[in-house]
Amino acid sequence: MQVGVYQDDPVTQLAPLIRAAGAPRVLSTYVTGGQLVDRDVVALAKRRRMRLLIGWMPDSGATGGRPTARTGLKGVNRGAYDASLRALARQVRGLRPAPILRPMPEMNTTWYHWSGARTGNSAAAYRRAWNRVHRVVRGAAGNRVKLMWAPYARSVPDTPANAYAAYFPGVAKVDLVGTSAYNFGDRGGLAWTDPRSLFADVYRETQALAPTRPFWIAETGSTGLGGAKAGWIAELATLPSAFPALQGLVWSDVKEPNGDFRLRGVPASARAFRAFTKAVR
Repeated sequence: MQVGVYQDDPVTQLAPLIRAAGAPRVLSTYVTGGQLVDRDVVALAKRRRMRLLIGWMPDSGATGGRPTARTGLKGVNRGAYDASLRALARQVRGLRPAPILRPMPEMNTTWYHWSGARTGNSAAAYRRAWNRVHRVVRGAAGNRVKLMWAPYARSVPDTPANAYAAYFPGVAKVDLVGTSAYNFGDRGGLAWTDPRSLFADVYRETQALAPTRPFWIAETGSTGLGGAKAGWIAELATLPSAFPALQGLVWSDVKEPNGDFRLRGVPASARAFRAFTKAVR
């Protein structure tokens, strides 16, 4: 299994993390639609021989705000991103290992410009947008850039129209299937949730849709609110036996309003992550 990490500024933060918690094999980053990957991040991935995982976000650069004719699903389907997406695919197509593009993730929610449940959007419009992204990327990079389809681990709202399957573009249009979810801990009406419970349902349902495709946990992390963060990390080593198609896992090494998921702040967590990366290699 390939273990990765996301950091807000990996150019300065990755080396200290490696010293404390071991060397990940995947470097996760995000790109606002219309832009390229930061050149320093590309250079870092090359230097460290890390696989680049790129979350492609066709919005205005912020989660909030309303979609416009040039952002989200409308923008993608009207071709507003074709040229820049083509340039992005060409920028990274020569990287080895082959980079992964994760376009429009967590579509089965309400918080992104491309979320199907938002007013003016739909699952059908998402599938059309995915097909356009697929066509543009394949035309610019062939199979040298892998495409990851990645819903959130639970649908928000949890309705038939917003189920994973409603957004699935078909096995032929995806190389990898992924998801994202966090253990926010015992806070705000939430409860401490172990890794297997967090991902069991989405693994089962996405494998039913794409049984021949590898499965990735493209974003995850745990706070220490209500349990032992180091123990939660140690449990990650049990996931390959529970989820045989699991090929990669990316830890979000950040502090944000929803929780502190950083590894270096707690030595026990850093040691647990180092042990985890060694255990799954």
